[in-house]
Amino acid sequence: MNIVILGAGAIGRLFGIYLARNGHRVNLVDPSREGVEAINSQGLGFMEQGSSDPDAVSFVPAHAVTHAGELREAELTLLAVKSHDTLAAVQAASHLINADAPIITLQTGLGNIELMEQVVNKEGIIGGFTFMAGTALGPGIVRQGGAGKTYLGEIGGGMSDRVRDLAGMFTEAGLVCTPVHRLMGRLWCKVIVYSAINALTAVLQVKNGQLLESIEGITLMKRLVDEGQQVARAHAVDLVFHDLYGLLFDACRRTQQNISSMLQDILSGQRTEIEAQCGALVQYGEQVGVATPTQQTMVELVKLLERKVTDGWAEGGGAR
Repeated sequence: MNIVILGAGAIGRLFGIYLARNGHRVNLVDPSREGVEAINSQGLGFMEQGSSDPDAVSFVPAHAVTHAGELREAELTLLAVKSHDTLAAVQAASHLINADAPIITLQTGLGNIELMEQVVNKEGIIGGFTFMAGTALGPGIVRQGGAGKTYLGEIGGGMSDRVRDLAGMFTEAGLVCTPVHRLMGRLWCKVIVYSAINALTAVLQVKNGQLLESIEGITLMKRLVDEGQQVARAHAVDLVFHDLYGLLFDACRRTQQNISSMLQDILSGQRTEIEAQCGALVQYGEQVGVATPTQQTMVELVKLLERKVTDGWAEGGGAR
């Protein structure tokens, strides 16, 4: 299958590697010319979970471009960009997307599907999210940070042959994938859990598993989850995973050595997805009169960290 992946970050690279290994033609879209040149010259680099030896990187052939307009066709498009890049990425790739050549979102955030619907017909969109984790290393290289399931579903909540077929194709490639009803409720569960993990690891600058090492960390994560659940229930969201504490603790343990995507962004001086995670829960809460003070605090702290990096704050606290 001819597959286009919008976004060559950790998740885009991981999916590209698994799919290319299984014989699919993979084209990645990455605005970084350095990243594109690296992928085109040596392929996508893969390092096993827990490895730190540069010689242990294996490479898989793939192709990359800096803009989706350079590509003429696709049988499937995967959306793996940051939430704040969703609209621009889908606009650039809209000529590739239709009901017979759909786009699947693999993002962790709320509001992305609504943005996609501004550009392409609803019939061309399949919902999805993944519990795969990875850490982007050098240009085009990724280290697997934890295995996990991927879920696909029609955004209307039903089931279809195309979702079943695509889930089977992903699973055959080694990406354990389940076709599901009620996808949006499952996505809310992931956003609620990972808004806690991502925001706290970014603020504390620790690995995921370290959040479980103190009662204060656990208590704060649980408070964030509680606020997210209150917002979801006020919106009558069908939270498919009923034990979100269990999902939270499992995610921290399963990816204990992983550097969260939000912390990776802070460390590399990039904009985070805090607005689509904690920020989205705050906004949905405001719509129904549910207070989310802890979520709001996380938004403010992460945005302050972003400013610290982008504005070049001095160590003493003043702006230079």
